[in-house]
Amino acid sequence: MKILNGPNFWTSSQNYMNNDTIAAACLTHIGKRLNQEDNFLFNGVYLTSELQTQLTYRHCYFSSVAPASKVQLFAVSDGMGGHNAGEVASRICVEKLALAHKELQQYSSIKAAVSYLQQLIADINNTVCEMSRRQPEWKGMGATLVLLVVCGAECAVLNVGDSRAYQFSNHQLDRITKDHTEGQRMLDLGLLTRKELSGFPARKHLNRYIGYGQSGYVLQADEYYPALENGVILLCSDGISDFIPEARILEILDSEHEPVIAGKQLISEAVTATNADNATAILIPFRR
Repeated sequence: MKILNGPNFWTSSQNYMNNDTIAAACLTHIGKRLNQEDNFLFNGVYLTSELQTQLTYRHCYFSSVAPASKVQLFAVSDGMGGHNAGEVASRICVEKLALAHKELQQYSSIKAAVSYLQQLIADINNTVCEMSRRQPEWKGMGATLVLLVVCGAECAVLNVGDSRAYQFSNHQLDRITKDHTEGQRMLDLGLLTRKELSGFPARKHLNRYIGYGQSGYVLQADEYYPALENGVILLCSDGISDFIPEARILEILDSEHEPVIAGKQLISEAVTATNADNATAILIPFRR
């Protein structure tokens, strides 16, 4: 993996998932922000501190690799906080998940793998909170986390925050996850309609995230168990979902069957906005 100069260059190392002919894809872009606070875990690969710095100046990063283990893990983490703090929080998330790869291989059921990951997420949250307390420059840092774990023929999605997972299958796009935002809470309570939501100032305020620390609080992710059908599971930061309508995401996935090409299209459209955020997408194809 390497960084290439220029905003339109991508580097790739392709192979195949489950002996299929379509490779999974991972793409990230700094958008129009000064720092790259998004990070990802893609079969053990993530943005190190050095790569994050390079990405800040060279804008684009792309990788496509094949899983080679019994239990596969993919994740997107979107950092938040003051200068340099967001990227630290998101990097802690993916680093600790990467270190857990070997441990995950002992599990033969999806429920056992999820139970282990829930404990790990609680530990990650404690680490981020402790580092935030110890380092003044990292005070208040936090991150979202959405992950897909695949164990044999089963999979689970775990979510904390407002990064998202979608499932595309049979010309349909279904959102798997629910955002942990005040806007979503108001929708759930029936206090706002979707039309009214755009004018709600606190709609993007997170009420659950990595880095949320209260005495005695144990962070847990929401769990989802989508059926693995022919199609694609998309994990993405809000740099994608806030800037591309779901109808357009569906159009792209429906017209571009290669995850690499579809991912490039999603990223390219997301980062054209005037206030484009960091944008990250992982596309994992499944064939039955």
